[in-house]
Amino acid sequence: MMEKQGLKEQWTEETIREYVKQAAESEPVPDKLQPKQMEAWLKQTLKERGEAPFRPSQQEEPELKQTLKEQGEAPDFSLGDTQNGQKQPMEEKGGASMNKKRDKKRSYRRWWLQTAAVAACLAVVLFAAGRSVDWERGVQKNMEELELAVEQPQEKASQGDTEKGASYQELYDAFSDIWKEQEKMTAYIEERATDSAGMDTGGESSAEMPAEGAAVATETVEDSADLENSGSEAYGKTNQQEAEVEEADIIKNDGRYLYQVVYENKSGKHTVQIVDTRDGLKEVSRIGEFDNEIQQIYVWKDSLAVIESGWVSDPMEEEDTDSGNLLDGVKGFVEEIFSSETGDYYRETSYSRIHIYDIKDRQNPELYHTFTLKGSYRDSRISDGYLYFFTTCNAYRPRLEKDYQAYVPEVDGEPLAPEKIYLPEDTKTAAYLVMASVHMEQPDQFTDTTAIVTAADRFYVSKNNIYVTDSMYVDYGTEGKQSDSTRIFRFSYQDGKMKKEAEGSVKGILRDDMAMNEYKGYLRMVTTVESQNVQVVKDDITGEIIGNDGMDFETTNSLYVLDGSLEIAGKIENLAKDELIYSARFMGDAGYFVTFRQTDPLFSVDLSNPKKPKILGELKISGFSEYLHFYGDNLLLGIGMEADEETGATDGMKLSMFDISDPSDVKEQSKLNLPYDYAQALYDYKSVLIDTDKNLFGFCAEDYEEDYRSEYVLFTYADGAFQEKMKIDCSDGEVYSSRVRGTYIGECFYLLCANGRVEAYSLTDGSKIAELEK
Repeated sequence: MMEKQGLKEQWTEETIREYVKQAAESEPVPDKLQPKQMEAWLKQTLKERGEAPFRPSQQEEPELKQTLKEQGEAPDFSLGDTQNGQKQPMEEKGGASMNKKRDKKRSYRRWWLQTAAVAACLAVVLFAAGRSVDWERGVQKNMEELELAVEQPQEKASQGDTEKGASYQELYDAFSDIWKEQEKMTAYIEERATDSAGMDTGGESSAEMPAEGAAVATETVEDSADLENSGSEAYGKTNQQEAEVEEADIIKNDGRYLYQVVYENKSGKHTVQIVDTRDGLKEVSRIGEFDNEIQQIYVWKDSLAVIESGWVSDPMEEEDTDSGNLLDGVKGFVEEIFSSETGDYYRETSYSRIHIYDIKDRQNPELYHTFTLKGSYRDSRISDGYLYFFTTCNAYRPRLEKDYQAYVPEVDGEPLAPEKIYLPEDTKTAAYLVMASVHMEQPDQFTDTTAIVTAADRFYVSKNNIYVTDSMYVDYGTEGKQSDSTRIFRFSYQDGKMKKEAEGSVKGILRDDMAMNEYKGYLRMVTTVESQNVQVVKDDITGEIIGNDGMDFETTNSLYVLDGSLEIAGKIENLAKDELIYSARFMGDAGYFVTFRQTDPLFSVDLSNPKKPKILGELKISGFSEYLHFYGDNLLLGIGMEADEETGATDGMKLSMFDISDPSDVKEQSKLNLPYDYAQALYDYKSVLIDTDKNLFGFCAEDYEEDYRSEYVLFTYADGAFQEKMKIDCSDGEVYSSRVRGTYIGECFYLLCANGRVEAYSLTDGSKIAELEK
C-alpha cells in the first residue's frame, strides 16, 4: 500500500502534464497526424454524422487553453459548422438536445471526438507514446507508472495469519519473462504446423448420447421390503485416500438416499438426482438445472455441496467517467484504445462455483449460498466440518499492468489480496493454485482464501496437512545432464485456516494418486525419474546452432521420505531401471509399489526407520497392477492388466491378491483373468466400490474385441480365491449410459447411470428387485 501511495503522490496533474508534453515533443509526427489536419478531419467527420462539437465549461476552458498553448496551438472553442464562411452556434444545430441523448457511459469518448482541437493534441501524444511502447512487455515503462497512478482495486484485509505474500508488481515482473517464452513457443508451434500441414485438416466429432427423460419408478419384485433400511445398515462410501478425510464424487450414499450427477440429454442441463430407497425406488427431487458441468458433489449431514465449473466471457466494462476532467478523458481514451483490440483471449476465463443446498427436506431442497472462484476445479476435501476447495487458473498477459483480472486470482469477483498470494522463488509457470475453505455448519462466507504460483499436478490431504505437487520437466534451454523433478508444498490446516509451512523437491515425477502418504510427521513418496543429457544441435554444413536436444535417456525409480520441512530424511534411488511406477500403497511402516516393463515387480519396503528405508522384497509376476488396496490385515488387492512376459503386450484385465503377511516374501496368493480391455477403475480409484469389512468390491469394465460389451462386476474373496458375486450387462446404450457406478445399502446393490436410471439388486441371490427408469 505504501508503494501505491508513493506513486499517487509522484504522479500529480502537473507531472502528468509534463510527461504528456515530453512525449509529444520527443517524436516526429506524420503530416496526417498534425493537429490542424486532425482538427479538419474531426470537423468533417462530425459534419457527416450530423453532430456538433461540444463546448467546454467556463471552468474547463482555461485548463484546455493552457494545454493547447503548451503544444503550440491556438485554442478556438467556438468551432461549429460553417455556412457561407460564417460559424454557426451549436445551439442552432441542436447540439444541446443531442447531448442529452448521448449514452452516459460513452460520454468521455464523444467529448473527445467533439472537441476537435483537444483531440488533435491527444493524437500527437498517442502517436509519440505509441512509438515508445515495448509491445512484447505490454506498454512502455513510463506508461505503466502512469496507469499505476490511477485508483487501484481496494485490497481486502488478510483473512488469516500468513507469511508476507507477493505484491501485484512482483507477480507481474515474475510472469513477464514467462509470457514472452510462451508467445515464442506458440509462434514456433504455429509456424511448424503451417509448414508441415499447409492447411487445417482438423474436424470435429461428437458422440450421440441416448435420449433421456423423466425418471419413472417401477417394481419388479413382489416384496419391496427388501429395499427398506433404517439408515443403520452398512452402506457404500466413496473410496478415498484417507479414511478420515472425505472426498467428493459423482455419486453419494447416506444409508437411505442415493445422490448422483445426472445429464439430461433433452434439455442439455446438468442436475443432481436424489432417490429414496425406502419402500422401493422413488426419485424425490432434482436439484438445479446447470448449463455447465457438475464436477462432483458432497453430502454432509443435511447439506449438499454441488461443484460446478464453466467458462465465462468477461469483456472489459465501461465505467461512467463523465467527470469532464482533461486527465480523466485522456485516461479513458487510452484505456479504450488498448482494450478494444482483438484477441482478448484472457477474458475467456474458467471459473468454479460451490452451491450449498439445505436438504433437510429431501423433497424440497433450498439453495443456501453460492461461492465463486476463478479457475478450473481440481480437487477438494471435507475435514472436521470444513470444505477445502482447490482450483487452478492461468495468469494471462495483460495489456496494462493494472488489469489485474488477467493475472491475479479472484474470489467471489474480487482480486485476492497480495498478502494472500505466495510466489515461490525461481517460478517457471504463469499459473496459480487457488485454495479456499468454507465452514459447512454456516456456509455463508469463505473462512480463508490463499493462492500459490504453481501448476499443481496432484494433491494429497492428510488429517493435518495439504500437500501440493508440481512436476518440473527437463529444461531443453540448458545444456548438461538433467532429470525431471517434483516440487512439493506443504500447507497446514486447522479450523478452515491454511498456512504455507514448507516447500521442497525430489527427483522424478509422481505417477499415481496413492504414491504419497503421511505417517508420524513424515511424507513418503515414490517417483519415476527420467534423465537425459541435453546437448547443443548444430547444422552439419554451416555449423550454426539450431537448438538443443536430449540424448542418453535413462529411466529409474526412487522412494523418498521427507520430514516436516520437506527435507529429504531418507531415500532409495536407482530402482527398476527402464521401468515405470504403475501403482503404490502405504500402510504404517510398510510401503508397496509396482513397476513394469515386461513383468510386474511388486516391491515391499520397510519404512520403520524414516532415515534408512530399505527394500525387503521384490516379487516378479506377469502383468501389472494399476490399483492397489489393502484387503484385510495381510492381503493386498491388485487390479490391473495381464501381459506377455516376453513382449510386455497387454492381454486383458486381471485381479491379483497378494499375501503380505511376510513383507520380505510377498506371494501372489490368487489371480483371476478377466475378459475386458478397459475399466475406469484402473485410473480413477473413486470408481471402485470397495468395502473390505463386507468383503465386497466391484467396478464397471468394457471389452472391445468383437461386439462392444460393458458389464458391472461384483466380487468377493474367500477361501483363497476370487468369487464373482454378480454381473450386470450395461451394453445397451439406449437403456444405460456411458457412465455406470455402483453402491450398496445393507443387502441391496444399486446401479446408478448418468442418465438418471437406477436399478436395485439383491446381494443374496443377484436378482433384480426394482428399477427407476430414466
